[in-house]
Amino acid sequence: MAVIAPATFAADNLIANPSVETGNTQPTNWQTNKWGQLNATFTYKKNEGYQSSRSVRVDVSNYKDGDAKWYFDAVNVQANTTYTFSDFYRSSVATKAVAVSYDAAGTPTYFDIAVNQAVSTTNWKQLTGKIKTLASTKKLSVFHVIEKNGWLQIDSASLTKDESTTPPPPPPPTTLVPNPSLEQSSGNPAKPTSWLTNSWGTNTPKFEYLSEGHTGNKSVKVTVNNYQDGDAKWYFEPQALERGKDYRFSTWYKTNTTPNVVVWYTKDDGTDQYFGLPRPEPNGTTNWQFYSDTFSVPQDAAAVSVFFFINSNGWVQTDDYSIEPHQFTGFNRPLVTLTFDDGFEENVNTVLPKLNAANIKSTQCYATEFIEGIPGQPQNVLAFKNSGHEICSHTVSHPPLTSLPLNQLTYELTHSKQYLESVIGTSVTNFASPYGDYNAAVNNEIKKYYRSHRTVDEGYNSIDNFNPYRIRVQNMLATTTLAEFQSWLNKAKADKTWLVLVYHRVTPGTPGEFDTAESDFVKQLNAVVASGLTVKTYNAALDELMPQL
Repeated sequence: MAVIAPATFAADNLIANPSVETGNTQPTNWQTNKWGQLNATFTYKKNEGYQSSRSVRVDVSNYKDGDAKWYFDAVNVQANTTYTFSDFYRSSVATKAVAVSYDAAGTPTYFDIAVNQAVSTTNWKQLTGKIKTLASTKKLSVFHVIEKNGWLQIDSASLTKDESTTPPPPPPPTTLVPNPSLEQSSGNPAKPTSWLTNSWGTNTPKFEYLSEGHTGNKSVKVTVNNYQDGDAKWYFEPQALERGKDYRFSTWYKTNTTPNVVVWYTKDDGTDQYFGLPRPEPNGTTNWQFYSDTFSVPQDAAAVSVFFFINSNGWVQTDDYSIEPHQFTGFNRPLVTLTFDDGFEENVNTVLPKLNAANIKSTQCYATEFIEGIPGQPQNVLAFKNSGHEICSHTVSHPPLTSLPLNQLTYELTHSKQYLESVIGTSVTNFASPYGDYNAAVNNEIKKYYRSHRTVDEGYNSIDNFNPYRIRVQNMLATTTLAEFQSWLNKAKADKTWLVLVYHRVTPGTPGEFDTAESDFVKQLNAVVASGLTVKTYNAALDELMPQL
């Protein structure tokens, strides 16, 4: 039998308590975590370590999806730097290692690391691998995970900087936002250089250039009173960004309402396009809070700006803007999902035969007031279900959910689920919010009844941004061109992301704003088939992707 060398730790090992010797009921500086449908038992073993007296073990049973792991507290590391990780382990099944990188805001990014195969072994074996940190990395941990029935025991972990492969530190990143900290002002003391204000509709806006900020001495604030409609915002002058590329936008804010965040594209033909990002949460009136999300630049976008806007009474203050290039962390393969909202009667005639002919299974999200008690409509739901399409809940009466008291919100979430289940005879596990109107409180209620929440926040779903209760989409409009549709397919394929499409009515007549002409739908289906991309229902896509997180 091969003899394994004793575990020795370099002086520059970044992991505290690396051999888990210190601790009472749990080793100091170590944590446990599990997610998904499984049972996990975590044990702090005594007198059973790798050439030491202690180790940690996790046992998994009743596994359906997810994983379980012990892991060390995230440690401070340098960006764009290579580190070597190792631990000693034994297990009853094959396992794997996943690095988790945290940026300045604490946002995690997960990625597999190149390691020697973590095989099933009853003898202690060393797992080793290299980790290259991201440009945004501030802290790092490593999860040695088990994702099937069995057990995994680990000890003697090490994380060291790999001096032989570490490149010289890069220069500080340069944000693509002009005057990003709002410190510069020339000509007009009431406005920062390269920044503008705008409002429309019936409301009373007040724009302020304040002498206090998140960093430095300046920030901007907009307050809205007497609101009836419209919005108000500060925004930076649109900038030319590289077409077809991905970027991360971030800023610091405080607010007493729930603002919206929009990417504004000025296009080559002189028109404007607006791309909705997830809404930030209100955070009181005194503390700065970090906001960050990603967007992609269309091929026909001449310039881009990103702004917070208010469409209610209240105020928002912002500072320290940033736009930097971003690279999605893709899945094993790209996927496409077609979802249809509301429950329009004609879709059973315009959509279902074409999907079936193309062997494409969709997800149909019904607001049940369009179905319940209406002759023929339950049969239309069954026509989709019996052809292998998924049925999804879209509330009862299609209200803006953030405006509802808790009892009404509960009714909208539960009755639609219960009624649809009574029609199709199987579980309804996924939910799509009307108008994409949600906040943290709404999402907390959704989590009680559904596996996921599909929004209308625009974008692509990847490992680094995946949130099952904030699934991103591309929204189909009457004005969506075939070239734009094809660009979404191409991008999902190139980045190995999950593209979720949101349709409403598909009509042989003149389409409304959120409808799709039947002739256009045929061309779009042909493009999906020609792309060679795998198409799955929403729930089947979740089944494939969530174990990869």
